[in-house]
Amino acid sequence: MRRPSGHRLTVALLLVLALGLRVGQVQRSAYRAVNDAGSYNSLASDVANTGDYDTPTGPAPGAGNTRGPSAYFPPGFPYFLAAVDLIDGHTGGGRPALHPARLSQAVLGTVAVALVGLVALEAFGPTVGVISLALAAVYPVLIELSGALVAENLLLVLELAALWAVLRARRSEHRYRWVAGAGVLTGLATLAHENGILLLMPLAIGLWTARPRFSPRALAAPALLIGVALLTIAPWTIRNAAELHRFIPVSDETGITLIGTYNPASAAFKPVPYKWRLFSSIPGERHRLGDRSRLSEPQLGDRLLSQAEHYIGDHPLAPLSVALHNTLRMLELEGSYAWHASAKAMSLQHSDAEIGVFSFWVLCLLALAGLFTKLVRRAPVWMWGIPLLLALSVVLVNMETPRFREPVDPFLIMLVGCALATALAPGGRLLAPGGRLRRNRLGGTPVGGGRETPGAARQAELIEVVERLA
Repeated sequence: MRRPSGHRLTVALLLVLALGLRVGQVQRSAYRAVNDAGSYNSLASDVANTGDYDTPTGPAPGAGNTRGPSAYFPPGFPYFLAAVDLIDGHTGGGRPALHPARLSQAVLGTVAVALVGLVALEAFGPTVGVISLALAAVYPVLIELSGALVAENLLLVLELAALWAVLRARRSEHRYRWVAGAGVLTGLATLAHENGILLLMPLAIGLWTARPRFSPRALAAPALLIGVALLTIAPWTIRNAAELHRFIPVSDETGITLIGTYNPASAAFKPVPYKWRLFSSIPGERHRLGDRSRLSEPQLGDRLLSQAEHYIGDHPLAPLSVALHNTLRMLELEGSYAWHASAKAMSLQHSDAEIGVFSFWVLCLLALAGLFTKLVRRAPVWMWGIPLLLALSVVLVNMETPRFREPVDPFLIMLVGCALATALAPGGRLLAPGGRLRRNRLGGTPVGGGRETPGAARQAELIEVVERLA
């Protein structure tokens, strides 16, 4: 029999492979920090040198060239890049800071691969955990995104880490430590990307397990999760109130984001209906706003939000049309123009983007097979609320693939893991969590039960998985 350290070696080799592929992507591909990536690079330099975004009182190159301080970009990703700048010494930003920043994304991508394996291990068992980790390591979409500066790379890591912490909390003797950790991670995910706040709903449901449901004992864990998440966000909210004199929990991007989709020019764009565009490129919009340097960022956001709401009021079916076309774009089914435009906006090479599109289609087909396996039903139902809510939050506004789909793809990978695990063990001899399956052969409690599984039992299970895969 293979020694207990065998499974560690297998996982370690997969993670080394994941890191190597991602560093190789950075080294071999040309890249320019355009659009949001350029802003992230510039903001990171500001943070590294001053501790905050540049906050002058006069006209400034903020969102829309508005006056005064900015809260347009959530702080998580710029602060992460600022830490990288401080470590490598490129606090001046620009091109010298770009390569180290991209290497940091390769590291983030590798951490995401590890977390995919950990989440799959907790939700489905060791077999699916190892397979999902291997798939995430070589999935072309995650590899190509590891070479780009996109906030979704950080969101993905924090999202998966928060989910893993809640899954651990459900079976740990130190439940509230894991819950508090999940709260911090959810708050950080929100500071990386406003959509991260949507994690609170399914995660809170996952922790709301005790009976009776409305007893203090049952509500303690969800309340702790939400409270810690809000406390994590609070310092940035206080900063915004002090600098912009508004209650802005994370970002004031709503108006600029919505008007970019909900306007006549975007709706009538023939190659890709309702394709998002910056408000200043919408015909007539610049003239309607007048001198933007006289406006603060929140004032500009308020005006643009009002115009977007007016458009939706005149076209009440517009959100349905937006959701339809963005769903097609999410699935890469609205023609090559859409994903070519997305690749250009993120400075991704077209050849890499094309490989990513075809690999995504293969992933979807295999994920459909995974939906019909028994393993899927053994995972907690609330877990699937995470990809559903994150997908819904973008299809109603803007879809740029594969960036905005990145937080959803790991769940497709886990579905494929279920399909392949079932194919590897057609007789049903699968290792999976939950008391509904057999106890492990060393007599420990079932994985996913009320207590931590003994270490020897977990090692025996993982050894069996590695031996099967070998």
